[in-house]
Amino acid sequence: MKLIPDEIFPAYRYVTAEYLKAKHILALLLDVDNTLAPYEQAEPDAALLSWLEELTKNGIRLAIVSNNQGERIHRFAKNLGLPVFAKAGKPLPKAFRRAMAQLGVQPSQTACLGDQIYTDVLCGKWARLQWTVLVPPIKDKTDLFTRFKRLMEKPVMKKYWRRQTHDR
Repeated sequence: MKLIPDEIFPAYRYVTAEYLKAKHILALLLDVDNTLAPYEQAEPDAALLSWLEELTKNGIRLAIVSNNQGERIHRFAKNLGLPVFAKAGKPLPKAFRRAMAQLGVQPSQTACLGDQIYTDVLCGKWARLQWTVLVPPIKDKTDLFTRFKRLMEKPVMKKYWRRQTHDR
């Protein structure tokens, strides 16, 4: 099913270079808000910087692909030295394709990491990425639209967990 993530981790830091290499992943496309940091966090914290450095040191190519406005995302990524694709229009895969072209990788060598099924995971599936990784939101918004999206994600999550149980 196009909506079911390939893997779910409790937080971004569980996605290690060793894990990605075992999946033959050379590049990781990263969402920011609620995946790497809460919306109100203006800059990466020390833990995130350390994680990004570890991935980069191990040869994993990184790019930020966010639906958020350019100003917020560019400020967040200012000192990271990573390609940034803001206002990405996920789940449409155009920005994922642009990011892969800039990183010099194919979909079969690429994974994405995000907190939303209907944007991040679906975009990864439509872009035919090798692997889609979902993490729970760091600090979810409580507005009506976000609550509705999370409600719509529940049946997909049940299918993921049911599949995990049957695969063992």
